[in-house]
Amino acid sequence: MSTVGPWRPDSKPGATRSRLRLHWPGGGGQEGTTTLESPAVRNRIDLRLRLTQAAVLFAVTLLLLGFWRLQVVHAPHYRELAENNRRRDELVRAPRGLITDRNGYLLAANRPAYNVTMVREEVTDRASTLDWLSTVLNQSVRELEDRLASQRGIPSFRPVVVAEDVSMAIVASIEARGREYPGVLIQPEQKRYYPEATLAAHVLGHVGEITRPQLDSWERDRFHLGDIVGQNGIESVHNDALAGWAGERNVVVNSAGRTVRVLDQVPPDPGKTLVLTLDARLQADAEAQLADKRGAVVVLNVETGGVLALASSPTFDPNIFAARFSRTQWESLVNDPADPLQNRALQSHYPPGSIYKLVMAVAGLERGIINPQTSVFCPGGRTIYGHYYGCLAGGHGRVSLQSAIGRSCNVYFYELGRQLGREAIVEASQRFGLGARTGIDLPNEDAGTLPTDEWLGANRDGRWYPGETIVLSIGQGPIDTTPIQLAKIVAMLGSGLQVEPHLVLREEEAAVSSLRAGVDQGARPSAVPTPVQVSAAHRHLVLDGMWAVVNDNGTGWRARNPDVPFGGKTGTAQVASRALTGPEEDRPEQLRNHAWFVGLAPVNDPEIAIAVLIEHGGGGGLAAAPVGGHVMSTYFALQAGTDDAIAQSPDGSEGESRR
Repeated sequence: MSTVGPWRPDSKPGATRSRLRLHWPGGGGQEGTTTLESPAVRNRIDLRLRLTQAAVLFAVTLLLLGFWRLQVVHAPHYRELAENNRRRDELVRAPRGLITDRNGYLLAANRPAYNVTMVREEVTDRASTLDWLSTVLNQSVRELEDRLASQRGIPSFRPVVVAEDVSMAIVASIEARGREYPGVLIQPEQKRYYPEATLAAHVLGHVGEITRPQLDSWERDRFHLGDIVGQNGIESVHNDALAGWAGERNVVVNSAGRTVRVLDQVPPDPGKTLVLTLDARLQADAEAQLADKRGAVVVLNVETGGVLALASSPTFDPNIFAARFSRTQWESLVNDPADPLQNRALQSHYPPGSIYKLVMAVAGLERGIINPQTSVFCPGGRTIYGHYYGCLAGGHGRVSLQSAIGRSCNVYFYELGRQLGREAIVEASQRFGLGARTGIDLPNEDAGTLPTDEWLGANRDGRWYPGETIVLSIGQGPIDTTPIQLAKIVAMLGSGLQVEPHLVLREEEAAVSSLRAGVDQGARPSAVPTPVQVSAAHRHLVLDGMWAVVNDNGTGWRARNPDVPFGGKTGTAQVASRALTGPEEDRPEQLRNHAWFVGLAPVNDPEIAIAVLIEHGGGGGLAAAPVGGHVMSTYFALQAGTDDAIAQSPDGSEGESRR
């Protein structure tokens, strides 16, 4: 049994006195030793242990809180992110509605095309991907960056288009290396297509990518960045009917972003088919008559106001707008001095010239100033208010209302204008819709100019001189009209109805029925024509004069058809001062007069009304009447089913008058 000896301090110099050793005899003759801590040291050690335990506990608590935050608080968000790695919501754009003529002839359709798209969040190396696409697409990296930047509002998990309507060679190149460049996809879509290129281009208009202002003002749940919408013409005015509603599908994709399964989908609702009042064959003939000219032709159904043809020349190919085109192409169009994008049938205005004599005749008859027997002697001109106003050299002799219209005698209408005065002339003009838009369903229609009291107050400080009334009576001075306005006037004279020109005959549902609640599925309502406020007797007196224009040695004899009695009126709208001497054909083109012709056929029981304008064409009887006669003859040949025997206009080498 060992015994415990006395306590001994460590004998080493400088040793701390807090550390003590305990010695006792050990077995084997060795001494046993143990070390004890003082309370101060033990307290420090305990403190350190507690701090360490607290730090560990705090760290574990933070870790648990982080797990709770990730797995509970933000679980839906991260679940969505995880799902997006394998699931994707895709917008399925609706096929745009078709546009046909009244006989079902296809004017605007869709064709399959392939776009190169990029899902930005799946691109692993943006720089190398854009370098590769730059080579494949033959575009600069800067162009690709600009295209992506223009679509930054689209969520990064949705595909954005970087190149449209690419060739099958490009499709093959991208599909072959798709695994090397994740996030780059080929996306099929339907592209707008105009089978007949320039035919009825100003009527149809064109499509283009939706603009930011359009997106902000239209239905946000219907249209999206990148959508193709109507930008002009029928495509624009009736975009709601044509656009349809986009669908959506939820798909499962693999690691390369390729679709492997469709989970669910809402199919797109295709746009409606628009059947137009146009007759494509008559439209083609009208455009052929305007070839190499600047001008317009409008043909209306006199009973309904339906537009059978509306041609403007020069024209353009709307197919170039269906895909992204270069700035050079755009500038070549907008800077073309011939202005091919201008719809001259309703966006350009011109003095009506002698066409206005039809309105003057109605005004005189309605006011009782003239009757069928009223006659005036024309010596070739007349001095009124101290100024000489000319007519045909040598004069027309004594003319009645019928012969004054037929031979376009200025003197007769000078005298009529003097007796009517500006106010009565303006009132009759407004009755026929001059100075106001016709309401045709096309954009940017011009209202023309009429010297009303309001116009004079805004532009002339209310001033009007008596001599201006004389000039106004033959369609010159402060008066401008559009071809569509004059066609409407003639249709009203022919039918006695206040018609409204329009282009849509009806809307038809696509083969897939609509799935959208609240979408109007009915046909577009058509306006019911009301009677024009002109007596039938007075209208027929004016029609007699129009018959004489074409058939009784009148100024429009070049429009004559031996089988159908046409009626018409020619007009020559002065452009340059009469002080210019020499033949008009020797003047620079921009100083030559505009040529007009309006017509009714058949004049004794009208079916159609026509207005023809040839810019700087010279005399109406020489330049415009043959075009009008040819188009009217084409209409009746088509009605008879003899479109292979379209009548040709007669040789226009001679004629009494160019008005």
